[in-house]
Amino acid sequence: MESLKRLLAGFLLFWASLKLWQRISLIATALITAALLLFFVFWAGRTAYDPLFAGLDVNDQAAIVAYLRENNIPYRLDSASNAILTPRDQVYETRLTLAQEGLPKGGSAGFEIFDDAKMGMSEFQQKISYIRALEGELERTIARMDAVEYARVSLVIPEQRLFLEQQQPSTASVLLRLSVGSQLGFNQVKAIVHLVSHSVDGLHPDNVTVVDTSGHILSDMIGDSMIIYPPDGGSTVTSVQRELERQRERELEAKARLMLEQVFGPGSVVVRVKVDLDFDKRSRSLVEYSPNPETGQGVPRSTQKEEESYTGQGSPVGGPPGTTTNIPGYAISTQAVNSEYNRTEATTNYEITTRKSDEIVTPGGIRRLTASVLVDGELDETRIAELREVISSAIGYSEQRGDTLVVKSMRFSTAFADAMAEELRKERLMRLISGTVIALLALACAGLAGFWWWRRRKERLALATVPEETRRIPTIQEMLASPDLLAFQGELAVLEEQLRAYARNNPEEVANLVNEWLSTES
Repeated sequence: MESLKRLLAGFLLFWASLKLWQRISLIATALITAALLLFFVFWAGRTAYDPLFAGLDVNDQAAIVAYLRENNIPYRLDSASNAILTPRDQVYETRLTLAQEGLPKGGSAGFEIFDDAKMGMSEFQQKISYIRALEGELERTIARMDAVEYARVSLVIPEQRLFLEQQQPSTASVLLRLSVGSQLGFNQVKAIVHLVSHSVDGLHPDNVTVVDTSGHILSDMIGDSMIIYPPDGGSTVTSVQRELERQRERELEAKARLMLEQVFGPGSVVVRVKVDLDFDKRSRSLVEYSPNPETGQGVPRSTQKEEESYTGQGSPVGGPPGTTTNIPGYAISTQAVNSEYNRTEATTNYEITTRKSDEIVTPGGIRRLTASVLVDGELDETRIAELREVISSAIGYSEQRGDTLVVKSMRFSTAFADAMAEELRKERLMRLISGTVIALLALACAGLAGFWWWRRRKERLALATVPEETRRIPTIQEMLASPDLLAFQGELAVLEEQLRAYARNNPEEVANLVNEWLSTES
C-alpha cells in the first residue's frame, strides 16, 4: 500500500510538472495506442467466414438457413454474391451434413418426386409428375454448364393418338440466366438443344426454343445454320454468316487501327469497316481446243480416201419411148461416143489439243468492302493521300470489286476524356491528401513519443546529478509535516476565523452574497 501511495504521488508530481500541450499530447498518444490495441485484438479474435454455397435458389437458401438455425451453426448472408457464409473451420463438415439431408436440391424437383408417391394416383397425376421430374432433371443438368446461373425448362408432351396424322409434336422451351459478362456460343446452344431433344420422346431439335433473360432467342442461330446453301442455289444470310462478317470486320479494323496508332498515338484514330461476304457456291466447267501452234493443224488421227473412174463407148441419146408421135422429127447422129468418169474423195481426221478445267468458287470471299477512317487533327491532302494508300494495302482495297474507302481528318472532342481526367485527378489528390494527413499524424505521434522519451531521459539525467537525500521522494506524512504546509494551514485557519467574524457582524450582506452565488450557478 505504501508503494502504491508513493507511485501515485510521483505521478501527480510528474503530471503537475507538464505543460498543457504536453498533457494533451500524452492523452492523445494514450488514446491512439489503446484504439490500436483494441483493433488488433478484435481483428485477431474475429471469426473468418467462407462461402458454404453460392448462387442457390430461394427455396434452397431458405431450407439451408432453417437447418443452420436449428443446429445453432453461425452463418451470414452475402447479398452481393448471393452466398451463405459459415465459419471457416465448419464449412466442409456442414456441407457433408447438408448432403445427408439432401440439400441443396438444386431448386427443382427431379425424379426423387416419386420417392414419396401416394397410393391411388391417377394416370393424369402420374403424367404431370413425370413431366415435372423430367423438367427438373433437365434444369439441373443445364445449370451445371459454364456461364449458366439458372435454367428453367418447360415441356409440352401431347397425348398419344391412334392415327399418325392426328399426333401433335412435342415442344420444349428453355429459359437461361447467364453469368455477368458471359454468353453462349454456337456449340453450347447446339448442345443444349440436342440435350433437351434427346431427353424427351418424339421431340425434334427444331421444336426446342432457347432464350435468355435478356430476351434473345439463342436457338435461332441453330435453325439458321442448318440451311447455308438453299436447294435452289441461291444464298441466304444467316446469323452464322453475319457473325463471320463481323469477325472479318473486326480483323480488318484492328489491322488498320493498330498500324495508324503507331503514328498518331492511341485513341487518335477511329476505323470502321463494313464487309459483305459472298456466300454463293458456284462451279464452272471450261473446255478449250487448240491446234498445233507450228502447223496450225492437229495431229492426223485417221485418213480415208475413196477413188472412182469409168471409161467406155455408148449410143447417141434418143428420145423417150412412146413419144415419137408428139415430137417432131430431127436428124439424129447414129455414130458411137467415147465417155470417161473420174471421182476422188479423201477424209483426214485430226486430233485437236483439248483442255478441260472445273472451277469451284469457295464461299466466304469478299464481295464488297466499305471502310471509313477518322484521324484526329488537321492533315493536308498530301498526307491524306498517303494514308489512303497505306490503308488500302492494309485492308485489301480493290477498285474492281467496287470497294469504298473514305479518309478524313478532324478534331476529336475531348470533353468526356477531360472530365474523366479531372475526376481521376481529384481522386488522386484526395488519396494524396489522405495519405499525407495520415503520415503527418503518425509523424506527430512519433515526434511526441520521441519528445516525451527525450524529456524523461533529460529529467532522469538531471535527477542523477541531484544528491540522494534531495532526490528522494518524501512520503505523505513528511509532506503533511513540512513547515511550508503547516504555515499554509495556519494562514487558512486565520482566514477562516476572519470570515466567520465578518459573517456574524454582517449577516445580511453575507446572505445577499450567497443568494447571488446561488442564482448565478442556477
